[in-house]
Amino acid sequence: MLHILGSALELLRMVYLPGRKLIGLLITAVNRPEVLHDLTSFLVKHNMKPLYTNIASLNGNIEITIFLDISKTKTPINRVVKDISSLKDVKDVRVIKPLFKGLVIDNAHFPILLLGRRAWIIGEAMSKGLFRDVKVEFGEAGRVFLYHLGIEAGKSIYRSYKDYTTSDIEFLLLIKALVKAIGWGIVEEFKPLPDGTYVVRIYDNIECATCKPSKEPTGDFFRGIIAGLLLQLTGKTMLVEEVKCIAKGDSYCEFIAWPMSKNLY
Repeated sequence: MLHILGSALELLRMVYLPGRKLIGLLITAVNRPEVLHDLTSFLVKHNMKPLYTNIASLNGNIEITIFLDISKTKTPINRVVKDISSLKDVKDVRVIKPLFKGLVIDNAHFPILLLGRRAWIIGEAMSKGLFRDVKVEFGEAGRVFLYHLGIEAGKSIYRSYKDYTTSDIEFLLLIKALVKAIGWGIVEEFKPLPDGTYVVRIYDNIECATCKPSKEPTGDFFRGIIAGLLLQLTGKTMLVEEVKCIAKGDSYCEFIAWPMSKNLY
């Protein structure tokens, strides 16, 4: 049985509170715990409510991105910046201005990285266009296209991340963790069986979630990713079949992969 830890994470680094006075700060400081204590004490003193915080370590420093609700503070923002700049070990403070009242977005960081490599965020609306609408518009041809696109993606993923691990077991553990970390789904199983087949079980697969309802399995892109990963991992071309799918009403998606002499399509 799957046990989900934690909660949903807002990834866009954006706060929307209509009617509230919001501001963002980008603070660079020496990496010492006391900096966070001093900053928190300052915010409490000036009645400033933290709404979002991200802390990253960079070359001995920390970079703090923080969004604040300053609706109740009487301190002008230029004074806030000056006072925070004067805190011990703070090196720089920059303001992230709201796009308009009640909406602040972190536009200070670009590009987005995943383990040091370029990444981008795909929302639900775009996911539906990429997965559901392609299948609806192009039918079987769309499914074949997504499958082969997934194969190439799986091969690329393997080449990009295999050096982080020292064994096949570690690599599969990394893939399971990455699939969840990027928001694709929660992989409960990705394991080989004695006969050379692999079983992959994933909950809340975003590809299939965007294709509900369906009379047939809809995880063509993810099916291709599995085939591409296993081709690189095992050196064998794998046929991958989705035997359970949340788009059909199952509680999870399950894929079976086994070696074959030629591609599925």
